[in-house]
Amino acid sequence: MGRSTGRLAKAAADPIFERYREGFSSPTAPSAAIFIGAGASHSWLWFADMLEHAGICRVGFIDESAVLSGGLEGLDMLLVGGGDTYAMAEGLGPAGASALGSFVEAGGLYVGSCAGAYLVLSGVDLPPFTPFSLVEGRMLNVMPEPPEPLCLAHKYLAPYGGDWVFHPVYGEVLMAPTAAAKRFPCFEPGAGLRTVLFGGPVMEAGNPDEVRAVYSGLTPRAAFLWPESEAGRLLAGRAAVIFSRLGRGSVLASGPHLEHPLFPRANALALELMQGHWRSLTHGPGDLSGVKTGRPLRTWEHRRGGPAVEDDVAEALLDIKREVSNARIVAFGLEKMPVTWKIGVKVWEPEKVRVFLESAWRRLPYIEGNPGLVTDMEGLRGLALGYSEVTGMVKTLRIKVESGEDSLAEAESLLTTLKELTARFLSLYFRMRSEEHLKREEAPILMES
Repeated sequence: MGRSTGRLAKAAADPIFERYREGFSSPTAPSAAIFIGAGASHSWLWFADMLEHAGICRVGFIDESAVLSGGLEGLDMLLVGGGDTYAMAEGLGPAGASALGSFVEAGGLYVGSCAGAYLVLSGVDLPPFTPFSLVEGRMLNVMPEPPEPLCLAHKYLAPYGGDWVFHPVYGEVLMAPTAAAKRFPCFEPGAGLRTVLFGGPVMEAGNPDEVRAVYSGLTPRAAFLWPESEAGRLLAGRAAVIFSRLGRGSVLASGPHLEHPLFPRANALALELMQGHWRSLTHGPGDLSGVKTGRPLRTWEHRRGGPAVEDDVAEALLDIKREVSNARIVAFGLEKMPVTWKIGVKVWEPEKVRVFLESAWRRLPYIEGNPGLVTDMEGLRGLALGYSEVTGMVKTLRIKVESGEDSLAEAESLLTTLKELTARFLSLYFRMRSEEHLKREEAPILMES
């Protein structure tokens, strides 16, 4: 695992992950792609954390151009997180919608949270969303004239034709299982399952039997844009998680971010449904170590060679650490400034810059400790150069903000660069994890004489 501290470390060490790690870490475990294309916010990083905690190492990253050029072929699952649903739908277009449908019908698993859930609801049917319809259901958090918010006005509304999608609560909420999910180990008797709702849909399923969790309550760890009692009435008993079958495949649509790294039991709900999908393909219970999906198992394409020279790895890593460290320091100062940037319909805060940087920072010790697993020195050097450019971009952005100038263009360029660079870093990291696992599987078993 990557190095984590505090609450992140405690959540990552939750014993509930062992149940899934034992199955998903096998050579026949599924391959996953995380969507990082148009509209994707920082929350796709949470999917990377969740998959890593579950022992899934065959992880890649995909954008709309890859989807449109056959990039879903051979994949087992696609994960789409939060962000700007309009940008996602426009970037993928009708051809992308068709590719998603074909992927699922052939046996793939689509996991969508927040924006990724809005995208595939049949009831979200205005352009550009009309071609996307993987789940029979609609959003209930939409009206022509929502009341004024009590706080977080910049997080409250998104346009939807002549109406508005609104978010009456922002933060931690509780879920309860439906009959189909009561035996899931993530649900404790008499206690609600904690998760976070950051603008995701409050849903009504076309088929109530497909609902796996409903909103059941609120907690003090939330911002109430409506009076708490009114927000509670809107959410109570409404669908939070839908799990639907389409052809041979499945669709998991979740309003809350089940993948958030501080909520391991919410992660476990997503992982339980993922396991249910693979078992349905084989019509058999038991450990996933024996599951054969019938789909090609794709090896992520990386530039390959022999093991890198350790001194070369150390030099490149030193460059990366120096630049990431410098960028973190500058970004921390940026967080103290009262500025946000609206890119499409998504509002970005300065702290999101450091979220990307921390994702690499806490995983660098693993690469340092396993130089023999590095087989792509050119990629490593490219990361060092990329993070050097990011350091300069963060400094420029901070100067713009401090001077009171318009900084939207600089912020958009930096966030785009960070998204692409972090995906490249994580691709290398997961490749090393996968190589480590394969070496363990191939190691000879020593018998005692």
